[in-house]
Amino acid sequence: MQNIKKVLRLPVLVTGLALCAPVMAQERTIPEYDDVRVDYPGSEFVRDIAGEDRFYFRFGAMYFDPDVTTNSITAKNLTEIGETALGPSPQRLEGEATSDPLLLPGVILGYKLPWGKGWSMELIASAPPTLEIKADGKLANEPLVEEVNGIPTGVPPLGEEVAETKVAPPLITLVKRFRLDHKLQPYLGGGIGYLFTYDTKVTNPIATELGEPDIEVENKFGYALQAGLDIHLTRHWWVTFDTKYISFQDITATVEDLVIKAPGLPQFQYAEVGDVEYDADINALAYTLGIGFTF
Repeated sequence: MQNIKKVLRLPVLVTGLALCAPVMAQERTIPEYDDVRVDYPGSEFVRDIAGEDRFYFRFGAMYFDPDVTTNSITAKNLTEIGETALGPSPQRLEGEATSDPLLLPGVILGYKLPWGKGWSMELIASAPPTLEIKADGKLANEPLVEEVNGIPTGVPPLGEEVAETKVAPPLITLVKRFRLDHKLQPYLGGGIGYLFTYDTKVTNPIATELGEPDIEVENKFGYALQAGLDIHLTRHWWVTFDTKYISFQDITATVEDLVIKAPGLPQFQYAEVGDVEYDADINALAYTLGIGFTF
């Protein structure tokens, strides 16, 4: 079902461009008065370094919609109590994790390449979003350690809340624009990204009742596909709509030395479980509506 969902999402990248086709056939070229040179603080310095009309930026609101696909959840390095409750290490756990959509400001810095008409490089950045990792299924609704030697541990289900992390996924894309002498300029692009996480912490109240366990999230490279439309107001100013499909595969998060309170085991004040490793694919659609300016 997840694969079908991904395939159905991809046409979103091109549907908007297709709807604009009738308008493109009738819209006017950029008027001559837009060719007037625009000066701004530092304009001469920028033109001396990069040349005329090379640098541009876009700023707007980005709607980031992540689709998290759980590959596996594994209990590893289990203690004696952990193996008694779950079985020999490692043990696969049932459940999955999810993350909610986010709305955040986004900035795109671009440079028009001196070779090849319509080609440019773009660096995409945004305010680092905080991704909340949530549990679903058995992982959320059943106790992690239900009983030991037939004795109920009294450990409640984990619930929905698991962890959170700040994400800084910079992207670099190569972009090709079309119809450069028209007001409506569609474009396509692709590139690479790097999933960099920091300030990661476990937020589940059961897992942190006896102290906050360590959690590590693997940083990894991914790829991005891009499509959009620039609507030029003047030569230097334009409105832009941009859609990106961003994919990071086999991202691993590991909770180490998990210790939980076990009120049903009077001989123990707590139960040392071991490590829990979570592996997932993160595929996201990012929609940006903003305004652009060419230096």
